[in-house]
Amino acid sequence: MSSTTDMAKDDEAASVAEPVDGRTARAVRTREAIVDATIALLAENDLRPSAPRIAERAGVSVRSVFQHFDDLETLYTAVGARVRDQVLPLILHIDPARPLEERIVDFVHQRAQVNEALTPTLRAAVVHAPGSRAINDQFQTGHDFVGTQVAQVFGPELELAGDRQVVFDALLTIASWSVWNSVRSLNRRSEAEAERLLVHMTASTLGPVVGRDLTGLVDVVEQAGSVPSADLSEAT
Repeated sequence: MSSTTDMAKDDEAASVAEPVDGRTARAVRTREAIVDATIALLAENDLRPSAPRIAERAGVSVRSVFQHFDDLETLYTAVGARVRDQVLPLILHIDPARPLEERIVDFVHQRAQVNEALTPTLRAAVVHAPGSRAINDQFQTGHDFVGTQVAQVFGPELELAGDRQVVFDALLTIASWSVWNSVRSLNRRSEAEAERLLVHMTASTLGPVVGRDLTGLVDVVEQAGSVPSADLSEAT
């Protein structure tokens, strides 16, 4: 008798769980579609996509946009988190024990890839940042992350630097998206040209620290076609 009752309860629970799980899955899909639509519009240089445009691209109602996101700031925060997750696979560990020239080339190449991937979203984020604490918090988190990378990758050289803070700040600035965007958008340089410039700037910063002229490194990178250091030996 009890087993029959238990089976009936299990069937009842399953019948309730199924529609609930279905609604949850649909809600997740709708939320993801809205985020995807926003990212697509930003990539098309629509820096202030309206809720109706987002809804149209996502194939949902405007009401659905605000059912899933309290306001556009909340949506942009979700977009920032999604884009961050997309670029994380580009960020690989660089062993500080490797030769300095290799670390410079690999670090700059990595930052070039990440900054280029972030450009559409960050251009929009800059527009919305003045009135958004959440976006500014994301800016600070990203900035701090790159700072941690700089300190780790170039730790040996920072230990040698007479003024560690100045060298650290210089390297962090060179690695920033704002510098990358300036070179790409205002100087109108290609990705490869921008990457070579950043190699030159990084080498010029660290050369005096280690007592070597590293500026010739940019010529090697140019011969190699702006590639990671693993392929540099073929160009030398």
